[in-house]
Amino acid sequence: MLAPSGTESYQFAIGVECCQHHSVSDHGRPYAGASRRARESARRERIIAAGAQIFGLHGYRAATVGAVCAEAGLNKRYFYESFATLEDLLCAVYARVVADLREAVLAGGGGEAREVLRGFVAGFLDWVQANPVWARVHLFEVLGVSARVDELYRSYARAIGDELVGRLAEVTAGPPLTPARRRVLGDVLVGAGLQVVVDWVISGYEPPRDRLLAETEATLGWILAAGAATDFD
Repeated sequence: MLAPSGTESYQFAIGVECCQHHSVSDHGRPYAGASRRARESARRERIIAAGAQIFGLHGYRAATVGAVCAEAGLNKRYFYESFATLEDLLCAVYARVVADLREAVLAGGGGEAREVLRGFVAGFLDWVQANPVWARVHLFEVLGVSARVDELYRSYARAIGDELVGRLAEVTAGPPLTPARRRVLGDVLVGAGLQVVVDWVISGYEPPRDRLLAETEATLGWILAAGAATDFD
């Protein structure tokens, strides 16, 4: 099963071309009851799953096409059936990783801003601890690869941030935020959450999850209270 949390992939409308797309023919004799297209799709899924393991366990920069195909149990020629480069594969892997993360951090509800933010942080902490291989891809391996991957990273972060701010807007009284302020708030929340999680992972998951969540929630509560007492133009 590809997704470690069992979630379905979430398609982000970000307008970023992240992977090499290859057309396949429907022609060809069925083999073992599967069409050519089905077999190619199955091989692609195996390569993506293998890429996630290789990138998350050994690092993207140490990865090779041969290592990925060995992990997938496929001949190297099948790699190029779906991907032109390892970077194309990284983009496909990263799309799956972020889709799963998005489901985790935005799964919670809440009738107050504090509850929405707590659900975001708790979901992030739980996902990282439950999925260390995928977490390494998201937190470390996609950084600094290329301008294309950097743009993908920012686009995914902003997509999650925009949805999080939308949830907050639904439960918060007061005048609506301008588009510019919505974007800034999304960047601040996602960026802060990311920094907290990166430090937590590097520190060996210390302090314990519940203590870190309580401290983060208290800090966010202070920020919300300070914001409520401030008259912003």
